[in-house]
Amino acid sequence: MPTRLVTVKAGSRTRLLHVHARTADGSTPMTGLTAGSPGARAAYVREGEPRAVEVPLSPGAVGEWSSGGFVEVDADLLPGVYQLGAPDELLAPGSQRAMLVVRFEGAAVDPVDVDLVAFDPQDTVRLGLTALGPEARVEALRGAFPRLAAKEIEERTAVREAD
Repeated sequence: MPTRLVTVKAGSRTRLLHVHARTADGSTPMTGLTAGSPGARAAYVREGEPRAVEVPLSPGAVGEWSSGGFVEVDADLLPGVYQLGAPDELLAPGSQRAMLVVRFEGAAVDPVDVDLVAFDPQDTVRLGLTALGPEARVEALRGAFPRLAAKEIEERTAVREAD
């Protein structure tokens, strides 16, 4: 079963995630699922935390966030695509990664692997790092881009040695 990877700034709130459901054999998109469908369950686990947390599913509305709100996006145009309101606790700071799993009887739903990062991936100019001072910027880069941070530290060291 493929895993869907999503990158989200840790501490984000009111985020909508999408999952894809197929028939149990994986051959056909599964439509018509609701929060009240047989076997409907969702749960997540955060890296470094000792237990999984159940997400109570409830009826949702496309484009509107509610924790656990689950709704089919469009059975005709996007068969098998559903929207889920991610609980804010799933995205809270403190972990670097989380895994969300949604289940239904007779369906295969791709899990969502969430990378919780220290930068805003939606900042198209500078990934939100311009407001940080040099040391804080390097620290943020270490968490988000370890190789880039190592390169920047190496370049800074070379400049200092040349002076």
